[in-house]
Amino acid sequence: MTDWRPIDSAPQDGRWIIAIHRDEPDRRAVIRWDPGRVGDARPWHVATTEHGYAPEAFTHWTPFPDPPEPGRAA
Repeated sequence: MTDWRPIDSAPQDGRWIIAIHRDEPDRRAVIRWDPGRVGDARPWHVATTEHGYAPEAFTHWTPFPDPPEPGRAA
């Protein structure tokens, strides 16, 4: 089961996470806080676009799961 956490607890160190968008809760986005744009009104950045999103655009987040061990079937 996925451990969803409030977006205000998401890491702001540039690592990619999985998030739920406020306006489209059935969709997931791979996002990261762009530390090079601190103070930007749209600091969340989606992996598939250059477009930024405001801090309140996402409601919850979860880290990526650990990758499978080498040699083991998923």
